Amino acid sequence: DQASACVTYNMNILQGLPPGSPLFCVTLNPETPVEERFVLRRFVYEHPLFHPQSWQAQARRGEINGRQRSWFCGAYWYNGFHEDGVRSALDVVNAIATGEGN
Repeated sequence: DQASACVTYNMNILQGLPPGSPLFCVTLNPETPVEERFVLRRFVYEHPLFHPQSWQAQARRGEINGRQRSWFCGAYWYNGFHEDGVRSALDVVNAIATGEGN
């Protein structure tokens, strides 16, 4: 049995909130419960699940992207991580820069 990593993000920094804004933090997998008076809302998230249809769609990206000047980027084109979304956005930028698409 493995313990989950606990991470707290300072949203004021990540979202560029103005100085003097209330402190907003997001905690994932807290080791000890966050005091209820500090909780604004709770969410349960799960990583995307990929199945054969996902892989089939990924394989057809070249048929989809660039058609009628429409481009799509997102983590779904790779493994579902944030970095994969950025990677697919860079793919689109490079394709446009090299004149791909119609």
